[in-house]
Amino acid sequence: MTASSGSNSARKIYDVVIVGAGPVGLAAAVGLQKRGVNNILILEQAREFRKVGQVIDVLPNGLRAIKYIDSEAYTKIKDIAVNVIKPSEEPENSSPPSRWRQLNLKGETTRSTPTDYQSWLDRYGEGRAAVLWFGLQTALRSLLPKNLVQINHRCVCVEEEIGCVRIDTLSDTRFSANPFAFWDMAPSNGNTDKSTQEHHGSDCKSIYAKLVIAADGINSAIRPVLYKKIGLSKWGKPQYSGFLALGSEIENVPSSILDELVSTYIQGDHFVTVNNNSKENDLSASKMLRIILIRRSKNSISYLFFAPIREENWQDKSPTEILKTGIEALESAEFPSVFTELLSLTNVEKLTHRPLFIYPTCHDDIQLPWSNGRIVLAGDAAHAMPPFVAQGVNQGFEDVAVLVTFIDRLIKEHGLEDEHEIDKVFANYGQLRRSFVQQIQAAAMDNNQWSQQQWDEFNTVVYGRKYPSAVTLGEQEALAV
Repeated sequence: MTASSGSNSARKIYDVVIVGAGPVGLAAAVGLQKRGVNNILILEQAREFRKVGQVIDVLPNGLRAIKYIDSEAYTKIKDIAVNVIKPSEEPENSSPPSRWRQLNLKGETTRSTPTDYQSWLDRYGEGRAAVLWFGLQTALRSLLPKNLVQINHRCVCVEEEIGCVRIDTLSDTRFSANPFAFWDMAPSNGNTDKSTQEHHGSDCKSIYAKLVIAADGINSAIRPVLYKKIGLSKWGKPQYSGFLALGSEIENVPSSILDELVSTYIQGDHFVTVNNNSKENDLSASKMLRIILIRRSKNSISYLFFAPIREENWQDKSPTEILKTGIEALESAEFPSVFTELLSLTNVEKLTHRPLFIYPTCHDDIQLPWSNGRIVLAGDAAHAMPPFVAQGVNQGFEDVAVLVTFIDRLIKEHGLEDEHEIDKVFANYGQLRRSFVQQIQAAAMDNNQWSQQQWDEFNTVVYGRKYPSAVTLGEQEALAV
């Protein structure tokens, strides 16, 4: 408990409260504890932890950031990686390393990226770790005391008081505490509607902290509150990026479709990305459209289709209408008919679709802040972006590397009472990270038409930086693409 005076004297005041128990929030807690900052707490709105989420690529910059944050976390993440061949495990006379190829509509390779560990290690001095989201979460959680994370705590209000921040939370009393050690609970039968929760079976609690790290993702509860206080309410919620993701698995694909897709595009690979980069096609929307084909089994193909579709064409639409809009987008982009034939086989009951969002870092030459007073944003809560360069969690880990360094230094040199020093530290964090993240966001939106040389130059800058110099000295490089 932090010593304080006046009305704060009887309160439990944490040095740092982290909102969000995803990988970024947990990494922040691990990094702070590693540096001796133990008076911390993590709040998580989820009522149950379950094995959900997709595969996440922790790439060289993310692995370096995690290694800087905590070497044990780095080892755990590498140990749980899937489909990663480490040098000592490579068989003799092994086949050439697998690659993720990007193709034009003729099936010609326009650029490619290796997917094996050794190629990344040789090129950038660090490999890649493909990990399941819940596995990444579990690995980081295992490094923390059980009682450090309080689930079923939804933040509904954040207010700065004298010398601290008050976080008001709601908990649904119909849900028992998750034991957390096993990451599995029986499904709950209670009504989980939030409006019902707030009136029936809810428990209100106020928690106090000297600093608050909002690592609660793209749908952050803290960001809208923070932005409202500083007159930027419009930017408190994520903005639609212009892309809708559609996906499904097609089983028993007819041989007429399967043979053409395999012979022209997939060939011997497991997955490829196809887009229209024809110089004759000047429609920018068509050039942004892309489709990933994944060979699941002998007669099965999955697709993940990123389509530049206006909001009014997917909001409040049925899956059938959304699929039709996606097929029309493929036709407008002049994709061969085999692609529309594949999508036409989709069982709409199994169609997944979700809009992709982004948090702009600036607007009309105004920098959108990542902090105010004692509250600071990290990860997707600060700078969410579409997953086109696989940098979401990696940039979040880089945020954490900077934040834990700065907070540790702040506590040791000034304590947590000097609000001017807190403002300065968080402003330095934003200044250090903003320009680099802004260029990563731009790359996510623009890279679809890049050449191999542009792609390699981007990767060298992003993956070739060293720690701790990237933290202590700042991002001196500019993306040369």
